[in-house]
Order: sequence, then C-alpha cells, then structure tokens
Amino acid sequence: MEKEKPRLARLTAILTQLQSRRMVTAREIADKHGISIRTVYRDIRTLEKSGVPVLTEEGKGYYMMDGYKLPPVMFTEEEANALITAEQMMVKAKDKSLASEYQSAITKIRSVLKASQKEKTELLSERIHIRTKAGNGKTSTHLIELQSAVTNYQIVHLAYTSLQGKKSLREIEPFALYSTNENWLLIAFCRLRNDFRSFRLDCITKITVSTTRFEPHDFTLQQYFEQCIEKLLPTPDIPMTQPGSTFAINQKNSTMQKVEIKPFHLIGISVRTSNQDNQALTAIGDLWKKFMAEDVRNAIPNKLEDPVYSVYTNYESDHTQPYDVILGCKVSSLEQIPDGMVGVSFEGGTYVPFVAKGDLTKGAVYQSWVEIWNTDLDRKYTADFEVYGQRSLNTSDAEVDIFIAVNE
Repeated sequence: MEKEKPRLARLTAILTQLQSRRMVTAREIADKHGISIRTVYRDIRTLEKSGVPVLTEEGKGYYMMDGYKLPPVMFTEEEANALITAEQMMVKAKDKSLASEYQSAITKIRSVLKASQKEKTELLSERIHIRTKAGNGKTSTHLIELQSAVTNYQIVHLAYTSLQGKKSLREIEPFALYSTNENWLLIAFCRLRNDFRSFRLDCITKITVSTTRFEPHDFTLQQYFEQCIEKLLPTPDIPMTQPGSTFAINQKNSTMQKVEIKPFHLIGISVRTSNQDNQALTAIGDLWKKFMAEDVRNAIPNKLEDPVYSVYTNYESDHTQPYDVILGCKVSSLEQIPDGMVGVSFEGGTYVPFVAKGDLTKGAVYQSWVEIWNTDLDRKYTADFEVYGQRSLNTSDAEVDIFIAVNE
C-alpha cells in the first residue's frame, strides 16, 4: 500500500497538469514529475482505464476532452498561503484591471478551501502588508484588455503621450507585455513607424481593440530581445578564457596615449553584479534587454547626445570584485531623474582610450578587454566606460570606444 502512494499522488498531479493546459507533451509530464517517457505512457493508460477521457493528438501531446471537469483542486496550507500573499501584492499592482481581475479570481479560489484553511488565510490576510513607494497609485487600466489582444492577434488603436509630452495616435499589432520597475510595457509592431516599438501602459490615454486580426509574428519574445541587443552588444570586464599572448600590447604600453576626460553627468539604468560564476554575463545581458525594451534612451531627460554609455563603476576593489554597471546617456542636469533610473556624476580624470573594431556579435569588444586585462596599466578603478555611437551601428564592422581610468 505504501508503494502506491507516490504513484497515486503523481496521477492526481498529472490530472491537474492536463487540466491547466490545452495540450501537454509526454516530455513535459516526464520532466515535471521526474519520470521516464515509458512511465508517462503507463500513467496515461491507467487514467484512461479509470474512465478519464485523456485524448492524444499524434505528434503533439495529450489533452482532456472538452466539457470534462474534475472536482475542485484541494490546496495545501502552504499553497493557500502563497496565493494570499500574491493577493496582497496584486492589490498594490499599478494596473487597476490586473488588481481587479486577480481579486475576483482569488475570491473563487477561496470558495474551494477547507474551513480550517479559510480561517487561517483570513488571519494571514490581516498580518501581511506590502509597502510600496509613496504615490504608488494606479497608473494604467489596460493590461487585461491588452492581454486578450495579444493572445487573439487583434489590432489595437491607441492614443499615446510619451514621457516627453509628445502625443500621437497609433495603430499597432500587440506582440508581448513586459513588466519592470512596477510598470508595464507593451511591445508591439507600430504600423505608423513600420517597426516594433515599446509603449508604457501608463502613457496610454485611450485604447480601442479592433475586431480585425493580424497575421501572427513568427518569432518568440526571447528572439525579439536578441534582435534588440544585436546592434548594441556589450562585453563585460570578464576574462572568460585565458587570453593568448599580448606581448605587443605590453611592449607599447609605456607609450600609450592618455586623454583627459572632463566631468560629466549620466542618467540611465543600473545593476550591481560580480564576475564570479559568470553572474555579470546574465546581469548585463538582462540590463541591455531592459534598456532596449523600455526604450530608455528616449526616456532620459536633459540628454546631451545620443551615444549610449556602458559604465563600470563603484568597484569594490578591482574587476574580480562586485561593481555597478550603468547604461545611459550624458545629460546636462540631474535635476530630473525618472522613476527606475539612476543619475550619477563622474569626476572625469586621466584615461587611456582603446577602440574595439570588428563584428560585435563575434566578441570584438571582448577581445579588446582581453588586451586591457593583459596590459600593466595602473588602473584607477573609479569608472571605466564604453561608448556606443554612430560607428557602432554596423554590428558586423563596428567601432566602440573604450576608456580606462588610470592613475596619473
């Protein structure tokens, strides 16, 4: 009898998995429950023999017959607590439609809880508080409506006011939704610009979802992000492999050119990371995705110029220890810093310039960093930076300026 318990629990879990998706593959079931494909086949046959109408679509997977319903799923105490905690977070969500729909759903979930669980969840609701920034009111009401437009491939007409106050009317093909810094962004193909654009939901003043459908875009959100960063592909200060000989570089080091960089202000987005265990590779890659998806460059106020600066600063000691990465643009003033961004003043000083030349997608910038690591530069570790300007736009034959702070 004891041996049957794990399988009984697994069969129930597989039923729940089948109910939660339109189609589930044998591999997904095997991966979720840590079993072999052959065991999946046996479990599915057992369910079928028990009268559960599990149907098979050859080459695709399993699904439940339409109209078949199982008794309500019973939640463990820990699962119920997780749902109640999520409810408190959703109440603070900036999109009013999301908060409203989630509260409606959680009310239905509460109805299937056992009496003892209801009492405990009510107590937990009173004992959890989610604190947010001052003035964290609802800033949009369109998330749920746009979710339906994304999944139904419906054209959307919207009135949009940019962060700079520019108003426009757009006809878009909604592609994906992206959340960051408590704000939601819509990624869509804009028929006015004939290209993909990002729209902050709190900047949408009016929305009309059309019954007209568009042809789905044949790529994933991850592929979209990869396309976004292809033009601006940074390489962090991380020695991925032991570099080859750099004798020529070391020989020329004594006569390397030095330049004086004047103090400047920068506004952008940042992350603190470390080169240990390749953490920086993921952190900096995600930072670039966010920079592109949110169109951060065009949201920076008092911008002096368009080139994007990738700044490495606040080193704990040297590049082997934690440091900050800031992606942004030079600005004339730090008086106005948008929510979710940082404003930093750099003191300038003495720098040695390098130029990374070649294909950015094949590690041209990385190769320059390899040369830098193997010089005997007396690095200051205050703020080093890369500049992605006009010469970097042709990613297959780009030039990226790199400036390394050194002691005088």
